[in-house]
Amino acid sequence: MSKAPKHPSQRDDLKRRDDEGGPPCSGYPSHKPPQAPEPRAETALYYFNLRTEDGLVDDPEGEKYPDLQAARDAAMAKVRGMITEGDQIGENRRSWCVEVMDKANQTVLTVAFSQVLDRKAND
Repeated sequence: MSKAPKHPSQRDDLKRRDDEGGPPCSGYPSHKPPQAPEPRAETALYYFNLRTEDGLVDDPEGEKYPDLQAARDAAMAKVRGMITEGDQIGENRRSWCVEVMDKANQTVLTVAFSQVLDRKAND
């Protein structure tokens, strides 16, 4: 006596699709509530101008950050990278600084290379 293979019912099929995260079959509502879109943080545009002994190098494009602290962290990272680059080519950049400007072209923060070098020496 041979048994006929079992076929899952439509209810089992819907359950399996929901368990696997797939969409419900057409005509059947999902058991999960709709997800609200994630709130987007407001961002501000900041320009990172470089001041050297030879003058000012403007940042024509700028970058967006959620707040001034994030822009400061980015400026510190940029300064550390430029210090490393200067060390590799034997260039003293101690007198340089990055001037962080807002979209109204007002200086909101200055990060001196000497400040970062002094911190690096104390670590």
